[in-house]
Formats: sequence, C-alpha cells, structure tokens
Amino acid sequence: MIDFRNRLEESRTGTPLLMVVPGSGLIAKCAVESEADALMVLNAGIYRSMGSGTLAAFMPYGNANDQTLELLKEQMLPRSGDLPIIAGVFGVDPTRPIRDRLRELQDLGVIGVVNWPAIGFIDGKFRKHLEKEGLGTEVESEMLAVARELGFVTFGFSLSVEEVQRFVATGVDGLILDVGLTRSSDDFRAKRDDVHRAISQLNKLSAAADTRPECVRVAFGGPITAPTELSEVFRHSSIHGFAGGSVFERLPVQDIVNTTLRRFKGVASSARAGGAKTFGGMVGHSPAMRQVFDIINRVGHQDVTVCVEGETGTGKELVAAMLHRLSSRANHPLVTLNCGAIPSSLLESELFGHERGAFTGAERQRPGKFELAHGGVLFLDEIADLSPHGQVALLRVLQQNEVVRVGGDTTIPVDVRIVTASNRPLSAMVDAGDFRADLYYRLSTITIRLPALRERLEDIPLLVEAFLANLRMQLNRPIAGISSRFEKKLRQHAWPGNVRELEHVLNRCAILEDGTHLEGWSFEPQPHLRSSADASDLPLPSKQEQAERALQDADGNVTRAAAALNVTRKTFYRWLDRGKAEPPSSS
Repeated sequence: MIDFRNRLEESRTGTPLLMVVPGSGLIAKCAVESEADALMVLNAGIYRSMGSGTLAAFMPYGNANDQTLELLKEQMLPRSGDLPIIAGVFGVDPTRPIRDRLRELQDLGVIGVVNWPAIGFIDGKFRKHLEKEGLGTEVESEMLAVARELGFVTFGFSLSVEEVQRFVATGVDGLILDVGLTRSSDDFRAKRDDVHRAISQLNKLSAAADTRPECVRVAFGGPITAPTELSEVFRHSSIHGFAGGSVFERLPVQDIVNTTLRRFKGVASSARAGGAKTFGGMVGHSPAMRQVFDIINRVGHQDVTVCVEGETGTGKELVAAMLHRLSSRANHPLVTLNCGAIPSSLLESELFGHERGAFTGAERQRPGKFELAHGGVLFLDEIADLSPHGQVALLRVLQQNEVVRVGGDTTIPVDVRIVTASNRPLSAMVDAGDFRADLYYRLSTITIRLPALRERLEDIPLLVEAFLANLRMQLNRPIAGISSRFEKKLRQHAWPGNVRELEHVLNRCAILEDGTHLEGWSFEPQPHLRSSADASDLPLPSKQEQAERALQDADGNVTRAAAALNVTRKTFYRWLDRGKAEPPSSS
C-alpha cells in the first residue's frame, strides 16, 4: 500500500503511471511480465473477454460487484503477483452493505477502489430515474469516502467537470478521466482529429482538479491505441498516467501484447525524464537550446503568431506543442496541418472544411482545421510549401477571422492562434518573391530559430541517454550507454537529418548489436554532408545536378530522390531542369 502511494506521488513529478484493465488472467499475466504499475479490475473485463463491448457492464445481467469479485478470485489474484490491484465497486448493492463489500476486498489484498460501473456513462431520462432512486454520483462519492476511511487508495472515475469537482471534494487520491470508448480508425486524419479532441477533453477535466494538485490524473480509453498517440497526449496535457483495457486485450497473441505494453511503458518513462535539461520533449543544455527554451517561455503566454524555423529533424513540432501547452488556450485543441503534404486542389477543403456533395467524394459534411482548432492553436507545418493560391486563402482568413466551408455559403467565425514551421527562412523567400510579404508579417510576430545538431554537439550525450532510455523499454534489454569511440564518431558527423537522424542511428545500432554498450560499428561519420538548408543556398546549376543525380540513383522514383536530398517533392521539381530530366509520370 505504501509503495503504491509512493508510486502515485512519483507519477506527478516523474515517470507517469501505466495501469492495465484486464478481462482475463492472460492479460493480467502479460501486465505483470511487462512491468505495468497496477491492475484495475472492472466487471467490464468479463464482457470484453466474451467479445462484447464495455457498455454491457451497465446492463442488468447480474450484480456488478459479484461479477468483479468473481473475476478477481478466478482470474486476477492467482496471476497478479505483487502487482497492486484497484477494484471497481458499484456504490449501491441490494445484497450486502457497501462497507462489508469493501472489507471483503481488503481481506483479498485489494489496495484500491474506483467507482464502477460509473453513473456518468448514463444520461437522459434513465439517468434522471437513477438519480431519483438515489443512484447518482452522490452515492458514488459516499462509497469512495467509506473506502478512504478504511484505508483504500481511492480513484474517482469521471466523465464530466461536475464529477471531477465532486470527487475532488471527497478527497480521492486520483481521478480516472474518461475520454470515450476505445476505438481505432483507418482514416489517419480522422484519427488525429479524435486524438486532439481527446486531449482537449483531458485538459478540460484536469483543470477542474487544479484545486488539489496532489490528486493524480489518469487518462482512460478513447482513441489512444498506439504509443505515438500516448506520447502526444503526454506532451500536450498535464495528466499523470494512462489506463487501458481494450487497447491491450484486443491483440490475441501474448508476445504482441507484451511488446505493446513495453512500448507504452517506454513512452511513459521517457515522456518527462531528464529534469531541467528537457523542456516539452526537447533535450539540451547548450547555450543555443537554453535560449530557445527561454524564448518559448516568454512567448508561450502571449497570444501572438509564431514562426518556428529550423532544418528537418530539429523538433519544430515539439516547439509548437510547448507553445500550446503554455498558452491560455491549453484546454482547447492543438490541430496540425502539413502544408507540403496537401495538394493545392484540396487545401481549402482541409483548412475550411466542406459541405456534403461539395465535390466528388464529399459524402459527408466535414469541418476544416480552422473549425477543429477553434479556441485553440493551429500548427501549419512546412508553411514554405504553401502554394500562391493557398497563401491568398490563408491571408483572407487571418484578416477576417471567419471561414466558409467549400460548397457552403454560411460564414463561421473562428478564434485561432497560428503557429507555423518552415525548414527555410521565410524572410529570404519574401525577398525572392516566393512568399507573400503581407502573409509573412501576419505569421511571424515572433520567429524562433532552432539550432541544427551540428551547432550544439555538446548536447549529444544528453540526447543519446534520452533515446537509450526509450530503447531499453522497447527492446526489453539492458543498454548501459555508448562507447567513447562511438561518441567521438557521433561528434564528427555532419547530421543533415539532425536529432531525428541521431535517433535512427541509435535505433539501428541497438538492433544490430548485442552488448550492453553500443559500439556503433555500423555507423561511419560523414563530416561534409550538406543539410537541406545548406543545399538551398547553392546556385541553381548545382541544384539541378544534385536533382538529376538523385533521380538516377533512385531509378526514376521522385519520392525517394527528394527524400535523399532532404527536400520536398515540390522543391525537388523546382531544382530539376525539365528539358534534361523529365521525371516519370508514374512517380
């Protein structure tokens, strides 16, 4: 019990908490093997393991407290080892006094309690009838108060601000903040929008508990089904952990389940590691990075436009995320659009949305990025690749603060803070006539320049340790560090891909080598490689020669050729002399 309370305290300032909601002994066993922090046993697990959804737990198929007790005795306790267990308890039980129920759980070794099934899932007339019969959140609070009196660690399962406030007033140790049923999507854009909405909901619920900062906040469920999404949630919110059931149980093969849990654990372990030498996921202690951190701190609270300039792989998206988190808009969405990845013909639909039937394939109404970001921050990545037509459209919205969906005629007011990123200096593009001056001045009240890795080589040891901490968990093997010879080679490299390239190098070496210290025998430094920013300063004939050579090396594949030069396809085409090197249309 004391150890788990210490773990809760640690989650607020150090490594976030990871709890698994198992529906079977197999998943409980996997959680133990993968070093999860706790099991949360809910009767929903019974229905999930039977192939039904979590909502079946709210149907009158039996006594929820009896079902949880049976799941504990038959499946969880025999396989949980020393892992702490939090059990779901329904606040009203017609068969036994709640105090007796809680004592029975205590005798079994359960150390924590959460209100489940949670009344917050139910609304409408049914909810009113339940509250009329004394089955509202008040009875849940009373149950948690009794559990706290008996010495349990208590969690309030919350779906609304009102519930958070009630449970905080009860004095619970933690909050389980629900962001919806676990769901997956093959539509990448829709999935990313779902994650942003979940983050917004988490920040809204979390803010309601600010009166008790010692209360631990744990995200539950929702669209968080991959480590990258969990990492994004940790970056953009102030939650202290994650709890999931379906996300782990949906995978049938034990090895895959173990791997998924380890990767989640790795993200949680590295999300806030490093103390004063990390800032919003950025790592560094060099003068250049300390200056960047200082500017972000100064600008984050100001509602002004910011342009983040830096080479590929320097962490521009991390800066945007931190600006959002520090701003007064932190409880509203951060929405991202990569301007270089959107064809000009679809740009207005992406930015402003479209009505059903606006064009072929528009089968439903869809809000644009400005609407999704209303009240929050819109991050426009690769803004330098925005077409002239797109620049005009964006300028119009910034001037009028309203959008009209494609195919519609209704103006929709929007309140959005704009943060942009570019791997080329926009001021130079304005001078060259490639970017509108009036748009540039609206987008760059403040410009933050991120240093290239070759400009801050003293940060390499810190970056290496941050990446190795993640690799230890992902690969489930001890990696103590790197050899001095390998570090010397890292300092000799030109790093055209910057921090992202360093991460890939370490990942590759960790996979190819078996020792506890990486030797980097597969890595050879190239001190004279040009970065994409350096290459953009070359005279046009040199650009043309590079493009032609890269196209030949890539067997005519434009996408691979552009990637080899660290430039976008649009820039690559501009470098080509079409009369001498016509790219194949199939690329």
